Amino acid sequence: MRTECGWTGRYVALTLRGMQVARAVFVLLLLAVAPLRAQAPAYDGATLACGRFRESVRGTLQGNLGGEARSERVGRDGLLEVRAVSAAGSVTLEAWYDSLSVYREGPEGRFEPEAAGMIGGRYRGRLDPRGGYLPDASPFIPDGVREVFDLSILMQDFLPPLPPGSLQPGSDWARGPGETFWRLADSTTGEGPIERYRWTRRTEWTDTLQQEGAAIAVLRREAEEGSLRWRRGVGPLGWRRTIRAEALLQGEAGGRTTVTQEVAVVRERSACQPTAR
Repeated sequence: MRTECGWTGRYVALTLRGMQVARAVFVLLLLAVAPLRAQAPAYDGATLACGRFRESVRGTLQGNLGGEARSERVGRDGLLEVRAVSAAGSVTLEAWYDSLSVYREGPEGRFEPEAAGMIGGRYRGRLDPRGGYLPDASPFIPDGVREVFDLSILMQDFLPPLPPGSLQPGSDWARGPGETFWRLADSTTGEGPIERYRWTRRTEWTDTLQQEGAAIAVLRREAEEGSLRWRRGVGPLGWRRTIRAEALLQGEAGGRTTVTQEVAVVRERSACQPTAR
């Protein structure tokens, strides 16, 4: 099992290492026209004061490094509690898992590491109104869980990005050829209208990987499509994301890894009371 874990850790790290940096740039886009900002959806202490989110993540990994081919499937199911308080133009955020299970399936069989050591462990950090997250602390991650998912950086990518300004239904906002937000037609419920958004992001860059003392050039590509349901005064109700990350190694150590993840999150009712500050 250690060989399997090491192989997976190496491949996933290779493919996903740059993902958080690229997405951080994406979610920190700012609106230049100030009057519209008040009408745009935004994360604050009210929308995340008592959040309870059930997530389901399914992924596939395929790769070939040094002539060694590999195919695996991974999964994660969890219930994440989020508490937030507005402070000085940002949000002070605290989050923890109430339940969590992860697994990996490969040629050696199914691996389900024990995740109980993470339950209740706190993520703490600051969140900007668009979704950019700056961590202050993360919980202890058991080694087995880390080999499947690096959950130390969970909150840097958990909440979806928000559009950088106010959009009317049917309108869109684009930044270059790689990033676009759309606002779809609102849906109507007994509790009021629900705003619906969609986004796509594509990026490509080159960096280097240090392996056995040698610097290897790596071409990275990432594509993401997502959709979000948002209710004013409440915040995010649920979202879906499809992320495909690819890494191509150059030179004699050539190879390719591809990771595809399907993420679905639904907000559940919470019995907690917002903390008065």
